[in-house]
Amino acid sequence: MKITVIYNPAAGGGREALLCRFVAELEQLGARVRLYHTTGPNDATRYLNELEDQGDCVVAVGGDGTTNEVLNGLAPGVALGVFATGTANVLARELGLPKKPEAAARVVVCGKSVSVTPARLNGRRFIMMCGIGYDAWVVDGVNLGIKERFGKLAYVLAMLGQIRRYGERQYRVTVDGRPLDCFSAIVTNGRHYGGSFVLSREANILRPQVQVLLFQKPGVRFLLRCLSALLLGRMERVDGVASLRAEKVHIQCEQAAEPVQADGDPAGHLPAEIVVDDAPVPMRVPETFLP
Repeated sequence: MKITVIYNPAAGGGREALLCRFVAELEQLGARVRLYHTTGPNDATRYLNELEDQGDCVVAVGGDGTTNEVLNGLAPGVALGVFATGTANVLARELGLPKKPEAAARVVVCGKSVSVTPARLNGRRFIMMCGIGYDAWVVDGVNLGIKERFGKLAYVLAMLGQIRRYGERQYRVTVDGRPLDCFSAIVTNGRHYGGSFVLSREANILRPQVQVLLFQKPGVRFLLRCLSALLLGRMERVDGVASLRAEKVHIQCEQAAEPVQADGDPAGHLPAEIVVDDAPVPMRVPETFLP
């Protein structure tokens, strides 16, 4: 098995020792490994686009942002593997991927492949989620220095810093042709958010549809109810939160050039055109993984 490993040394403050154990186990299992260290944003995508032969599988070693870059450079038919060493690692939680490097390597070599259908945000693929409003403001406001040193604390501080702004912008979200208004929105391909939290029990990463959560009431009290519900995995039970399946979503805001986030990183500004991709990606998961 020919494997290309893409390692982001900036993700999670760096995990060089874990990377060495991961690669050593891949080779022990008989894989031929090509290793690349990224040098900056979008370098993984550029590197993969320039490769004539990516191998049988490309493994992203880093966080969800690293996986997003690998996804956008992945050649058709090549499997995607993940060894999560980032901050939130939402995709790894979604797919039940192990944290230890030796176990993660065994999943890549000895596991199975399942078809995951990404979505596209203004033409660029994302595998877990994108968001506008409060969700995007938080991602946009994360202090990267604090994130590198203290991990998830950076997101907590950004959340606290953006709470009072919630409700100041209104968005028009067109879900499969149906126009709806909201004050924030998250378009998700999977159930999890921020790591272990369950955002949507209706979402299914193996289904060629996304789940659209619309936050349709303004006010800080409503937002705090939503955040409390997220901790309990009951977001879709909150009065004022609408949850809909979709294949195509258009989002706009007439008030300002609002930011968008995708897979936990800034991803430009509105308007946003989100469509389910027409090409599923084979992803390496444990043999015990169940849809």
